[in-house]
Amino acid sequence: MRMKQLAVAIALIGAGAAISAQAEEKVNKVERVEVTGSSIKRIKKEGSTPVETVSRKQIEKIAATSVNELLKNLASMDIMDQGELTSNAPSASGSSTIKMRGLGAGDVLVLLNGRRLPTSAIGDTSSPSGVDVNMIPVAAIERVEILKDGGSAIYGADAVGGVVNFITKKNYQGGEIRTNFGQSSRGDGTEKSFGLSGGYGDLGEQGFNVFASFDVFKRDPIMRKDRDLTKSADFRHFGGGDQRSTYAPTGNLNGKPYKPCPTTDAINSAGSCVFDFNTELLTAYNGADRKTGMLLANIALTDDIRAFASGFYSKSDDHFEAHPAPGVLPVPGTKDTYKGRFLQGGPRITDREASLYQVVLGLDGAFKGFDWSVSAGHGVSKQTNSDSNYLDIEKFYDALNTGKIDGTSTTNDQAIVDSLKVTPRREGENTLSFIDAKISGETGISLPGGALAFAVGASFTREALKDTPDALSQAGGVFGSIQQAAVDASRNAKAVFAELSIPLDKTLELQAALRYDSYDTDSKASPRIAARYQPIPELLFRGSYTASFRMPTLKQLKGGVDEGAYTVKLKEECRALNLGDNCKVEGYYLNGSNAKLKPESGESFNIGVVVENGPFSGSMDWWKTKKTDLIDVPTQLQAIQKGEYKYETRGIVINTGLMNMNGLTVEGIDTELKFRIPTSIATFIIGNTNSFYLMNEKVNGDNQKEDWKNIFNNPTWRNTFRVEAETAGWIGVVSVKTTAGFVNRKDPVTNTDPVTDEREVPSHSETDLTVSYTGFKNFKIDAAVKNVFDRMPPFTDVGTSTMGFADIYGVRGRFFSLGGKYSF
Repeated sequence: MRMKQLAVAIALIGAGAAISAQAEEKVNKVERVEVTGSSIKRIKKEGSTPVETVSRKQIEKIAATSVNELLKNLASMDIMDQGELTSNAPSASGSSTIKMRGLGAGDVLVLLNGRRLPTSAIGDTSSPSGVDVNMIPVAAIERVEILKDGGSAIYGADAVGGVVNFITKKNYQGGEIRTNFGQSSRGDGTEKSFGLSGGYGDLGEQGFNVFASFDVFKRDPIMRKDRDLTKSADFRHFGGGDQRSTYAPTGNLNGKPYKPCPTTDAINSAGSCVFDFNTELLTAYNGADRKTGMLLANIALTDDIRAFASGFYSKSDDHFEAHPAPGVLPVPGTKDTYKGRFLQGGPRITDREASLYQVVLGLDGAFKGFDWSVSAGHGVSKQTNSDSNYLDIEKFYDALNTGKIDGTSTTNDQAIVDSLKVTPRREGENTLSFIDAKISGETGISLPGGALAFAVGASFTREALKDTPDALSQAGGVFGSIQQAAVDASRNAKAVFAELSIPLDKTLELQAALRYDSYDTDSKASPRIAARYQPIPELLFRGSYTASFRMPTLKQLKGGVDEGAYTVKLKEECRALNLGDNCKVEGYYLNGSNAKLKPESGESFNIGVVVENGPFSGSMDWWKTKKTDLIDVPTQLQAIQKGEYKYETRGIVINTGLMNMNGLTVEGIDTELKFRIPTSIATFIIGNTNSFYLMNEKVNGDNQKEDWKNIFNNPTWRNTFRVEAETAGWIGVVSVKTTAGFVNRKDPVTNTDPVTDEREVPSHSETDLTVSYTGFKNFKIDAAVKNVFDRMPPFTDVGTSTMGFADIYGVRGRFFSLGGKYSF
């Protein structure tokens, strides 16, 4: 009987995911669960590592319709609107990645039911791509566990900044139909969603359970021209600069109009004709069109063994438009050039189709007091970008030089213009296949605090990346686009790990873990030591040290290399070459991937305290993350100083490709407070979470320290204050999200305008109100007003992708939504 109960308990965990027992699940004993951050099953309790948990009930309280909307309610997330805003990057339009604790998307490991997902298939070489979490259906999520500490000792690479584990529903019986409609108070940004899900079978009583879910989500874009903050790129009336483009349709030659400017308003203070690209086409908030399906199955083969299978598929379609491309165009019959924009070519269009799927099969169970599991999985992330209204650069320049077309006219022979057009296409596919196995349990060694527990395991992973731009794009032959390198590469990784839970006495428990990962090109050992001290039930102290790492991506290792002309003439460059203060050396620079890159290394420290006393609970954690060997692109001077150059017959060749060169230290304090106040009217919950940065310091390639704290996209703190009230079928939530202000600078070094670049950008708050009613049988109604007071972001003219505001905000404004769910 005991073995049967253990098998049922483990089965309810599902696919090795970290999920605690739910009240409705019929398990007649205290269940041991695997919590994110440890491979040892134990009774659910506050551990030695800070893990933030977002339950299904909390997700429904904020009426989140996407994972992005869910995450931006958390103070621990660095980007308030994640990747939903990127209007000038069609490869990532509408996608959303996770950033935490001052680190990038490549430093946060994303799991679905405890297992890795393949990252986005298309990205640039300089920075690693992350998982598009918008592909995960929010309706299927039972809970989210966020490990706010280094996780490489448990999970391997890419967990320097933490781990986010999305856990889906398990052992679900019944069905539900859900729908939601939302729109901004200005009548745009309309969102529509519909979903249905159902589960059949009781794992404990019938020996099986099957769960299926299907969801669709569609959002209309919000255009820049429809918001006062972004309707023009001339930001002088906000106290900024005039950022209208001097690549005007009528052209500029030597800073003056090449052809007459259409209006006097289109001439800037320097006398150049300008083009206001914010007046049409560009989005301030991207549209979205997503469809997602999920299938989960659990079968009890015996009292002690369970088989499980999961399948997940998500598809996203995006349409992106940009203005006709700017460029330097030739003046026919001369050697002169002018800055222009060929309007008759039409708006550049990208249609992006992305998909993500994963299949996992496995067995788990219990044997003589030990828990074990073995599984295999295969996941694929695909993306296709289909472009139109781009031009063949060679044919375009030839037509301009020969006078077949006038680059400043919109009345050229359309047949000739159409003959210059090309339709670039880029296809990417990233696959991730794995086999893993582990066993955990008690060793039989008794310590004063209980039995010594352990977990050991091993895994094998194969990753393959194909990123294939068309031949013309690879050659750099598309006017209005960048040269794109192709990648066709793969690698294998093997890992073994061990973990111990050491209860030294009833109040003190240690955790020790070690993982060894071996890749084709490198290997890394990641140790972890943590302690949990609870002298009284109401008070807990915790601390941890973890070594982590991030592997270079396949594109960073095996992507292409391109070159450009360069002349060494700066005094510092001449000195570095031992050529005195003055020199002029013609040559080239190389840019791109580097097969000799080492993994980035990280160390994470955490010390915290947790207090729980009746209706009050609170926690405070000091944390620090140090990274070395950061992968970055050096300047020509930095490359010369590192000896990355050689002389050839054609001149000096400087390698400015990716290198391990920088260091980074990020430090902060996270706090959380919660009061539960029952009254005769309602039960109130008042909570506040805050993430405060003490340091965000980067050591650049010249070993100079750069302070990135309190500048653009790096505010000093984020805060979320919530008040909840629940009574007689009603639930109301008021949430206030506040982000600190910052200095109007894009980085600590560049300071092009001492006036505007040192301006203080004020803090920004948004208030959300959500009301739910469950008084009708089997029916739930949600009504929400997001950004109740219609607060627009404070102005900043630093960002290039958003123009007018930082991409830690959004310009959607006040937003109304109404949703319903019918359960049966």
